[in-house]
Amino acid sequence: MTQKILVPVDESTTAQQTIDAVIKNRELLPQEILLLHVVDVHLAHRLVPDIQKSMVHDAAKKSGRRILEKLAEPFRAAGFEPQLRLELGAPGETILKVATEQDVDLVILGRHPGGGGFRDIMFGSVASQVVRALKCPVLLI
Repeated sequence: MTQKILVPVDESTTAQQTIDAVIKNRELLPQEILLLHVVDVHLAHRLVPDIQKSMVHDAAKKSGRRILEKLAEPFRAAGFEPQLRLELGAPGETILKVATEQDVDLVILGRHPGGGGFRDIMFGSVASQVVRALKCPVLLI
């Protein structure tokens, strides 16, 4: 049975470090991985009139697809066969949903610097939310 590995990605430096780490450890991972890019549209919903929300969603999806394809390129060049998944929503909740739906064996996730301590206790972070809620292992980069 092949392991299912989920790698959430975005355009951050942290995500790039995660991509580099996954590629560096290519020989330890299965060829097929699931790349997930979550477009957080919740903030936009508060700022955009209702009549324009579908337009914002369409633009976010189009931009998200371009980002996801761009981020998949180094994986393909390294010999991976990435499955691509684009979702709209809150990143933490969406990562949890996709990981559960896909019954993944491992999530490899970058942790943005500057979190921790009081900030995470009061507001949480995507990484801490995922680590606390998922039943599968989570590798933080």
